[in-house]
Amino acid sequence: MTASISAEFLGLQELLAGRYSIERELGRGGMGIVLLARDVALDRPVAIKLLPPHLATRPDERDRFLQEARTAAGLSHPNIVPIHLVEAHGDLVFFVMGFVDGETLRDRVERAGPLPPRLATKLLQEVAWALGAAHQRGVIHRDVKPDNIMIERATERAVVTDFGIALGKSAGGGGSVTGTARYMSPEQACGEPADARSDLYSLGATFFYALTGRAPFDAANVPAILTKHVYEPAPLVQVLRPEVPAKLSTVVDRLLRKAPPERFQTADDLARVAGELRGRDFRAPPLVRAFVRNAQVSTLVLLTSVLAGRGMGIIGAILLFQLVVVARRLLKDGYTFGDIRAALLAERQVQQEEDEVIKRRRWFLRLDALWYRIWAGRAGRAFFRLAGIGLKTTARPALPSVERTELVLGRSALSAYEALPDAERRQARDLPAVVERLETGAEALRARGDTGESLTEAVAALEHLRLALVKRQSGVGSPSDLTLVLERARAIGDHVDRRLAAAAEVQALLE
Repeated sequence: MTASISAEFLGLQELLAGRYSIERELGRGGMGIVLLARDVALDRPVAIKLLPPHLATRPDERDRFLQEARTAAGLSHPNIVPIHLVEAHGDLVFFVMGFVDGETLRDRVERAGPLPPRLATKLLQEVAWALGAAHQRGVIHRDVKPDNIMIERATERAVVTDFGIALGKSAGGGGSVTGTARYMSPEQACGEPADARSDLYSLGATFFYALTGRAPFDAANVPAILTKHVYEPAPLVQVLRPEVPAKLSTVVDRLLRKAPPERFQTADDLARVAGELRGRDFRAPPLVRAFVRNAQVSTLVLLTSVLAGRGMGIIGAILLFQLVVVARRLLKDGYTFGDIRAALLAERQVQQEEDEVIKRRRWFLRLDALWYRIWAGRAGRAFFRLAGIGLKTTARPALPSVERTELVLGRSALSAYEALPDAERRQARDLPAVVERLETGAEALRARGDTGESLTEAVAALEHLRLALVKRQSGVGSPSDLTLVLERARAIGDHVDRRLAAAAEVQALLE
């Protein structure tokens, strides 16, 4: 049973009866009222954005609202909120979008203070991915700010919302000042045309706030704030929060340069750099992590014993034996030295970031890095070669430790698929093949440097498959929901295959 609804929404609920059931209001702003509802057929939560009736009678406001819906509906990306339905019936103008169970970036900072650098870097990369997808479709957001970035509660994934004042690149955008003053680019503040680099400036201002708890510029009124954006250099992040790593601070500082040519030129470039900073993300499987952890501890213990003149000793022998056991298990399961080395690289990047923050002494840094140099080099390779004597490895090699998004999503989807009842697995028996097809297609697109719409759609299809399967596994989603998502995934797989085949034909002709 839904909660009581004010008279303002009775007409909307009557119109939507049988399709959506409104539960409560989530929030409201100048251009819309956001409601929590349930999709009756698919039994899933959704959000409905309703244009206030007093604005729905104004053609300009009505067109602007519908433009937001049409713009966002044309974007398909895991980090952009999806639009399911757009309708206008008299004074009832609304669209239905995916519900993000979480909080805005502003809410998070107000509740818990400035973000940890690691989480900020993760969110920065994900928002850059979303903006990159929009920019490749010719869409400039023009209102990137903490209120328009949602953080999903379960996964802490960033989702970009509110394309209410977005426009296509061909639209120009000069002559009027639009956006939110505290996060507005200098060119927007001057009413000049805005391009992708304007969004990146706003993204820099947004993550300046995320890392410091304050906007880069503030003043008593909007004109004064805009003047500062145009003429005053932004404060440096590390001046306000010294514990932020220098590399991350430099990225945000660069985004806040006044001249667009001095910023990152594309969101994809920014995402790539943020990804390099995120080397700390350690996604190795548990068994690989266990070996890396044991290797570090064992190396330091053995070195200490040797330096103390005690030799290896019983403890050293036990530690070495334990490493051999874990190494043989890894090799038996199909892992290679390359997988272990990638995990070591990721762990070393974690420690380098921590060392930079706490300012460790040089001699300690050298000692702490010794274990990595031993195990990631020739000694480690020889150890695994000896540990693998007499072992028969599995036919399929293990996935790399630092994985592409499509591989992580694909494995998660297959795991949820295997957990379904037998009858439901039979109904979707080709799902593993569809997942593998999408994974292969996405990897092929990346290998060609094609990071545009096709790659976005392939990864989004895997994301939707994963979510639909997890919902079925938990008893929330419906079989029909999974069927629809699977049909869409098949169609996207066909599209990706055709694109790759066409590219191969062109390449053959050029050769």
